[in-house]
Amino acid sequence: MHIRTIVCRKVLLPVFSSLLIASFVPQPMASASALKPQTTGVMGAKEAEAFADQFFNQPQIRKQLAGAAVVLVKNDQVLLEKGYGYADLSSKQPIDPEKTVFRVASISKLFTATAVMQLAEQGTIDLHADLQTYLGDLNIVNKTNKTLTMEHLLTHTSGFDYTDSAGGSAQEIPNKQFIKENVPTIVREPGEAYRYDNYAFNLQGYIVERLAGVPFTQYVQEHIFKPLGMGSSSFKLTPGLRKNLAVPYTAQKDPIPEYPSRPAESPDGGMFSTGRDMAQFMIAQLNGGQLAGARILSRDSVLDMQQIHHQIHPQVPGTGYGFESFYQNSYNGQRVIGKGGDLPGYHSWMWLMPEQKVGGFVIFNSDGPDLREEFFKAFMDHYYPGSPTTASTTDTSQAELGQLTGIYQDLRLPFWILQVSATDDGKLTIKDPYGSHILREIAPLLFEDELGNKAAFKVNSNGTPYAFYNKMDSWAKKAPEPHGYTDVGNEHPYASWIHEAGQLGVLASDGENAFHPDQEMTRAEFISGLMHLTGVAPSQSTPLTSDPQEKKYLGYVQKAIELGLVQGCGPEQSFAVTADITRQEAAVLMWRAAMIAGVNMTQSSGIKLAGDTAPWAVEAVKYIVNNGMYGPEIALNSAGALDYRSTEPLLRQEAAALLSLFCNRLSVK
Repeated sequence: MHIRTIVCRKVLLPVFSSLLIASFVPQPMASASALKPQTTGVMGAKEAEAFADQFFNQPQIRKQLAGAAVVLVKNDQVLLEKGYGYADLSSKQPIDPEKTVFRVASISKLFTATAVMQLAEQGTIDLHADLQTYLGDLNIVNKTNKTLTMEHLLTHTSGFDYTDSAGGSAQEIPNKQFIKENVPTIVREPGEAYRYDNYAFNLQGYIVERLAGVPFTQYVQEHIFKPLGMGSSSFKLTPGLRKNLAVPYTAQKDPIPEYPSRPAESPDGGMFSTGRDMAQFMIAQLNGGQLAGARILSRDSVLDMQQIHHQIHPQVPGTGYGFESFYQNSYNGQRVIGKGGDLPGYHSWMWLMPEQKVGGFVIFNSDGPDLREEFFKAFMDHYYPGSPTTASTTDTSQAELGQLTGIYQDLRLPFWILQVSATDDGKLTIKDPYGSHILREIAPLLFEDELGNKAAFKVNSNGTPYAFYNKMDSWAKKAPEPHGYTDVGNEHPYASWIHEAGQLGVLASDGENAFHPDQEMTRAEFISGLMHLTGVAPSQSTPLTSDPQEKKYLGYVQKAIELGLVQGCGPEQSFAVTADITRQEAAVLMWRAAMIAGVNMTQSSGIKLAGDTAPWAVEAVKYIVNNGMYGPEIALNSAGALDYRSTEPLLRQEAAALLSLFCNRLSVK
């Protein structure tokens, strides 16, 4: 069977790009608001509107904005409900927070969690019981000795090997079908570590539907939306909602074509709503589950949802039931619980301050800089300015610090790695795609860098260290010690890269523990190694066929085709799965992966290429060469140019260097 080569660009599937949009912690920025800080919190509607007006009227904000809806509530009142910019740039249709409909993306998870909590109140669900009780004929393989429960699903701690599904058919499929076609395996003890889990919330919707005996969308409509008067909210894009749906835009203000939810009416991120409707939900959450005469949850259930149930360190907020603790650097000492949402062209953030009886919701209909974070930081600095504090320093021995050093691989996006090392003066150095920083310990296993970002570590009962730093949606797990190979000694010129590729799990040895560094590798094997770094599950079925020894790679090859990593412009450009991959073909795959990840594509060194490179691969090879992602097999010539040997087969040792250096030299925009 043949797969298509990597020649032409195309629009990447939005379901995969949305996986990456909200993964990273924005670096600290100055507050965009110049209003004098208040010391008494949000007071009244007039002042709240003045604050929001000043924020959105700033030239740099107006330049980036397509449209936004903002809602602020306090106690039982809506203080601010206002639109800025346009729902449709071409017709100049303004945002109306009462009528304009948005995809709220992962804020949908709060409504799925609310449905679960309702069934828990009725005794239909036990949050701590074996989840298999509620799955019927669906069986989830558990490779651990710990039972999976509903609480693990609610807190993103399921231990699933795959929590996201990208690519696949552009057609909508029912959630029941989606759940059964994408069953994960439990590979970590449930409750052990945090990894943002979309599948877990789709699974909750599936369980709600099974136990309630009605479709999930109908259940939420009858038991949440209708009691709260949320008449413009649904998990289904009805004709009435489509008429008022804000057009999504790219960062360049190009309209994004309408795309389906996957699965259809998806419990993890398929909800449509307005600013007015979201105000109703926030007030109910702040009022113990009640809005006017309607009650959707008991006060105890609401408190349980808003409580932190899982965290890496007592001083670092974690996850509640459906809620999360993003943008922690802006909390200014207040207790904040919230939920963000990201889909192409839609970016939302809802936050609650239960002790203050204050809530906020902001949503944008364009990609680009994270204006949600800027607005939230401006809000907190204006209404709840924090008092500067001097963090204490903990004296930790070099031996204790040494236990934390090593390579950490992100659980959700395995290409995102942290390199942690100890300094001679009792500190840690940490390097990630944002750069290198010095960490000083301010409490046991809690550190702070020079920018004020927290880094926390946790060593589980089985001795596995995890780290949290600069990435909101998952922890990173310390990679195992380098694996030894019978044919790769420490003196081997590629030894460090080969060992690290083994640590990262991207290239396997044979059954006799040999690596075969000088052996050529097939396209299927290389694609499989690269796809492993994305954290996306391989396809469960594929029309591709191959030699028996290559069959294990075909699920990843199929997924690469679905994501657009492997593509072509015609059947004449197809090539065999089992053919050896050339260096330029591998370069194009890495280049496209970098573009999907949204990393820095700057090519600053300006190295000139020598030798033969196909026109369709020149830009990709330049990216690889200018970022130094190669081993000693190539070097600059006397004229200062470099022959990448583009048309030659890629050897396994060279693939190890390429994949390892890709992770190590990744930098975000």
